[in-house]
Amino acid sequence: AGFFAERLEKEVGKDSTKQIRHAFALAFQREPDGKEIAASKKFIREEGLPMFCRAMLNANEFIYVF
Repeated sequence: AGFFAERLEKEVGKDSTKQIRHAFALAFQREPDGKEIAASKKFIREEGLPMFCRAMLNANEFIYVF
């Protein structure tokens, strides 16, 4: 999650909306809807970007293929 957060900051900067959009594209191969963006922004404000990334990686929608 820490590396994922670093990658987001490196690739799109500090703008949380851009970070959220890029995270969804990388993890889920789709764009987030308005409710997901709002909830994600609130989560990042309260918990930080690394915890948001951890939540993304722990989501049922994220598929890990070994």
